[in-house]
Amino acid sequence: MAGRSSDVGVRLAILAVHGAAWVLSRFGLGTLRWLGTAAGRLTALGNSRSARVTRVNVDLVYTDRDQAWRRQLVRRSLAETGMTLFEAAAMWTWPLPRLTGLRKHVDGEDLLARRAQGRGAVVLIPHFGNWEYLGFYLNTYETLTALYQRPRSEVVDRALTSARGRLGSRSAPNSVAGLRQLVKALRNGGLVAILPDQVPSADSSVAVPFFGRAALTMSLVAKLLRRVDADVVIGTATRVRGGFTIRLEAVADAVRDPDPAVGARVINEAIETIVARDPAQYQWEYKRFRMPGEPDIYRRK
Repeated sequence: MAGRSSDVGVRLAILAVHGAAWVLSRFGLGTLRWLGTAAGRLTALGNSRSARVTRVNVDLVYTDRDQAWRRQLVRRSLAETGMTLFEAAAMWTWPLPRLTGLRKHVDGEDLLARRAQGRGAVVLIPHFGNWEYLGFYLNTYETLTALYQRPRSEVVDRALTSARGRLGSRSAPNSVAGLRQLVKALRNGGLVAILPDQVPSADSSVAVPFFGRAALTMSLVAKLLRRVDADVVIGTATRVRGGFTIRLEAVADAVRDPDPAVGARVINEAIETIVARDPAQYQWEYKRFRMPGEPDIYRRK
């Protein structure tokens, strides 16, 4: 009975979110970003999980900057996260041609176009700018199979899968079945999207430096490349006036090293290069530096 009641609550929450998205979809991109900025600034004033983790990560990474600079970055980063949240209303509801109009410039598309016939590609998509928009762009180029962390609620899972499916993506859960789906897509010469900066489980990761500190980093890319010889690129959708700039870049060949730690380190270095261009557009809300067996640096104080 409790499970059924919980499902009803989740369904009602999803309906409320859809209703809010429908209302927000009536606004233009500028208004959505203004609302997101306001929401992010309110978040920065409190002691929510997002605010706390962002502060800890920024303090750990930018030790060479003074506190005023770091606190400003926290506020700006949470504002950018707020914009991503409100832009979701457009992603979920706007007609696809209208979304296409938000694409202002593309760099590096030739990395996908010049692949040998039948050769797949892994696109690494860090949490920078609006990563969901990058997925949409990739689907306008070629059908994308995207790995995602399956929510505990089946109702939420179906809702998210449906929303991303509207943009053209095939969703692959982070499971054995999902891994087989990714391998199949690559063997068929398709595109596979992976968000490489989430916090993986200890048994599917290696500890390598990220901004000079040990961080658990997924070893999935190494596993895929052992099974399928594919290209590897990293992509971003950077927020600019009136839309997004798409940028695709090659990842160093060392990502193919048989040692998963070497490949994971290459991936982290590629993410660091992107973040350095505009640290505020990176989502600092993941507990990347929490290590098993060590004190939890993110614990509420």
